[in-house]
Amino acid sequence: MSLLKKAIAATLVAVGLHAMPAVAKDIDQVGRAAYVNALKDKRVIFIPLSQGMDLNQAWTTVWQRHAARYGFKFEVRDPNMDTAAGIRALQGAIAEKPDVLIVQNPDVQTYARALKQAQEAGIKILQINMQSITQTDSYVGNDWIEMGRLEAGELARTCLKPGAPSGKIVWLAGVQTGAANIYMREGINQILAENPGLTLVSDQPADYDSEKARQITETVLQQHPDLCGIMGIWDNAEIGAGAAVQAAGKQNQVTIVTNGAGAATGCDSIKKGLLSVIYNFNAPTQAEIAAQQISEFLQNPQRPAGSEKTVFFGPITRVDKDNATGRNCWTLDQLK
Repeated sequence: MSLLKKAIAATLVAVGLHAMPAVAKDIDQVGRAAYVNALKDKRVIFIPLSQGMDLNQAWTTVWQRHAARYGFKFEVRDPNMDTAAGIRALQGAIAEKPDVLIVQNPDVQTYARALKQAQEAGIKILQINMQSITQTDSYVGNDWIEMGRLEAGELARTCLKPGAPSGKIVWLAGVQTGAANIYMREGINQILAENPGLTLVSDQPADYDSEKARQITETVLQQHPDLCGIMGIWDNAEIGAGAAVQAAGKQNQVTIVTNGAGAATGCDSIKKGLLSVIYNFNAPTQAEIAAQQISEFLQNPQRPAGSEKTVFFGPITRVDKDNATGRNCWTLDQLK
């Protein structure tokens, strides 16, 4: 090696050595210590509709993982679809005064007063996917008006094209006082107004129940054998509609479009021909966005509860038989 090359090499080594801290314990990622200290030992309580739903299981799995990693306490108070139990759980949580309260509302009105009380008590509240009329610190979830437009728009394209059996469609509602139902119906109404060839021949609540969805669909098919499409509010319920369509031998005639959390069960329903299209709002992605919001609440104790009100609408992916695979079809084991 030439003297010049040796000199250059020696210089590079010296610069590298001087650039490194003398002791490894002095190294810390910028902001990490403050982040960890802000989350450690804090308390987060989640009041869902029911932990029996795939989306709730996905959210909880992600939040449990974050809690274990960064040392905050995460608890679930499950009312199991009992509104009275949900109110008791919410009131109990307010009395305990956690740092953050996550709420999935059964409808727009039931928890409204309690949410206001919680904010007045200084508790920061994140509403997940189902809103109340009381706006709190944050909402993370679907743009349900857009969802209504997406589903009705899907049927407009299908049922108004040449050769379609008719322009007749069905709306299988969820709980009619629920935020998802109210806002989805607004999006549907917009598409109906834009497409006068579409005819809504049935608007009935299936209450997120697959058997009710099956019964309603069976009756509608008897009344309207030329039915073209069905819209729903949750893929696990609409499999009942799919079963009724298959039993009538009309799976090649009736398009069933719904939305869901992106679980593998939804993809399986598409592959079995029970559903045509699922607009996937991907519950694990929602949970990660909400986890970011939780960490932001905990890192900013100087901001009083209710002082800021934010909304974040998550992404939506159209899933059919061509892409019902991979990340569009998660399982709980993959999230753990």
